[in-house]
Amino acid sequence: MATRDPAAKRRQLLEAALAEFAAHGIAGARMDRIATRAKCSAGLVYTYFGSKDDLFDAVFDTIVERTLAETPITADDLPGYAGRLFDNYVAYPEVTRISAWYRLERAGTGRTIQAIADSAKGKVEAIRAAQKAGTVSDRFEPEQLLMMVLTLAAMWSAQTVEMIATAPDDEAYRRATVTEAVRKLIS
Repeated sequence: MATRDPAAKRRQLLEAALAEFAAHGIAGARMDRIATRAKCSAGLVYTYFGSKDDLFDAVFDTIVERTLAETPITADDLPGYAGRLFDNYVAYPEVTRISAWYRLERAGTGRTIQAIADSAKGKVEAIRAAQKAGTVSDRFEPEQLLMMVLTLAAMWSAQTVEMIATAPDDEAYRRATVTEAVRKLIS
């Protein structure tokens, strides 16, 4: 007899939904495919999450929490921070796709919106403090610098030879490019 573990089933549903939303977006995602992948009924998906939007928000919240926990900022080592972000995006390639869908269709929703805002404010303040200490150039405002670091790490993590024919399809090369670009931004 199978044991009923609601927490395990919730995780299983979130994993199935993550794959579905990353592959098909919000509009293209199908609750029945999520249920099939999670080995349950579509009704159970609705029991746990209520709606497709609620399920997407739960997926987004989960990846935000994981990313924030796994990649704390080190303002005195922004190239290292950018490298860790790059590594995280390479390890979890669905994050950039889910984030794009969030920005397009669900911006401002979900329970982690305040965590995202607080994290960004904390990162900006850490960069500002590093600028005042002289370890990071003040050529850019802290907000600008943070957005450039985040964008470099995210966009280069997914680059392939098909996207940029002149760049090698080499993860180590792309990571080194990201960290060197950030090093130049802050010097």
